[in-house]
Amino acid sequence: MLQRTINLYRSSFSGLSRNIWLLSFVMLINRSGTMVIPFLGIFLTQEEGFTMLQTGTIMSCIGLGSVLGTFLGGQITDKIGYYGVQFWSLLLSGIGFLLMPFVDGFYFWCATIFIVIAISDAFRPANQAAIGFYSKEENRTRSMSLVRLAINLGFAAGPAVGGLMAATYGYDWLFIMDGLTCIGAALLFRFLLPKGEKKKRIAKQAIDAPISTVRSPYRDTSFILFVLCNMLMAMAFMQFMMALPIYFKESLALNEDMIGLLLGFNGLFIFLTEMPFVYACEEKKYPKLPLIALGTALVGLSYLVLPMTHFAGIAVLSMFLLTVGEIISFPFSATYALNRAAPENRGAYMGLFSISWSVAMIISPLLMAWMIERYGYSVSWLVLGSLPVLGSIGMYFLYLNDRRAGE
Repeated sequence: MLQRTINLYRSSFSGLSRNIWLLSFVMLINRSGTMVIPFLGIFLTQEEGFTMLQTGTIMSCIGLGSVLGTFLGGQITDKIGYYGVQFWSLLLSGIGFLLMPFVDGFYFWCATIFIVIAISDAFRPANQAAIGFYSKEENRTRSMSLVRLAINLGFAAGPAVGGLMAATYGYDWLFIMDGLTCIGAALLFRFLLPKGEKKKRIAKQAIDAPISTVRSPYRDTSFILFVLCNMLMAMAFMQFMMALPIYFKESLALNEDMIGLLLGFNGLFIFLTEMPFVYACEEKKYPKLPLIALGTALVGLSYLVLPMTHFAGIAVLSMFLLTVGEIISFPFSATYALNRAAPENRGAYMGLFSISWSVAMIISPLLMAWMIERYGYSVSWLVLGSLPVLGSIGMYFLYLNDRRAGE
């Protein structure tokens, strides 16, 4: 049994390109400094004294900046390539995080977070397009998962260390560490990864989503429906780093270091299990959309269990369900989007896919803040948890429709 497990791990990591490994290492360094966003809601309400609605508005500015950044990032990537977009996004966003401790006042916070996140999230479609060029068709999902593994390993450390730093030294150090790791990742990216773009190649498209001609993602009806369903899930998942930490502190009486450990559990569990899981699914050739639908439903369930009790242990159950849903859904979602694109417009496809997250980030904080102030946490979790369930149903019907259409 032990030998089978070892062989499964070894096989899941084999056959991936050197550049994918290097890109994953850069992401590990970058995400090890992810300390600001998980604690930003607590910081804004308790340190800056903003109301829940003001905090929700600032969080929505993260979404607005993300929409602009991912759209421009996708467009620029298709024009100049993924390399420069990634480097400058990392470097400039790092400088922006270093300047954040000097921000004061509600409107300045809205403007600053909008600009910094717009610069930061231009990285996302460029990074996903780079994975498409650095990987082969047969191991693309595993390549996505390796980069996600590095991100989540960094995320396991970042919030855990960030929680201890916030409790011991104050919140300013979170901004400093986030900024320094972004700049460090930019420099490593410049020195480790080749500057030349790989020549565009026409890869055989996945059975899940074949395309016959280069087309705009905005004219791909099935993809647009997929993006909308993904957005419903993203609206709930976003609260993982927004209202959920505030709820853990205010309603479940957890302190910052415990919240950091809980958030770190998410990254650590993904690090231990996602790659073997993805490899096993690829070996069995499971269709992607049903897996995405299942994972999406589990994300919804992670919020639906919260009103059951105020016992602190419910936080562990919720985080476990959320993490398992993320493992099942996220790597296949990104691959499904990437496989629908031609090499010539991967940036545009991944930009639209990323925008579904960005729009969710605009709507979700304001909606959640308004519901919490008006109806309280219990009703808010029930409403929020139902959104991924609806998205899951939509994705499964999209799968059935694709099958009937011969896709």
